[in-house]
Amino acid sequence: MMLIGYASKKLQKICTKEKDAKKALPEEAATQIFRRLADLEAFNNLSEIPFQAPPLRFHPLREDRTGQFGITIHGLQRVCFRPVGGFSTDEEGNVVLASVTCVEITFVGNYHSYG
Repeated sequence: MMLIGYASKKLQKICTKEKDAKKALPEEAATQIFRRLADLEAFNNLSEIPFQAPPLRFHPLREDRTGQFGITIHGLQRVCFRPVGGFSTDEEGNVVLASVTCVEITFVGNYHSYG
């Protein structure tokens, strides 16, 4: 079972309290976030999550979120997280997904910027 922590109290409230999720997210995302986090928690490590497969669409992030990963909540809404605790990296510095059993939620919402 994946352990999930939060980068802030505000993120923890959004991810654990329906009232706070409804304030912070669009309606459909606010109802889906709890299911997505339960899905994430059910895996033993990150290597068990299929890449890009619905509904999670697990993927590594780039640019200012390098080192983090994302899963889809609904539409463009995402849960972003980073590995924490004792995990391994390969010779190139990439995270060995099978070694990640604990993550920290760093962002919830739409990080996409088009335009």
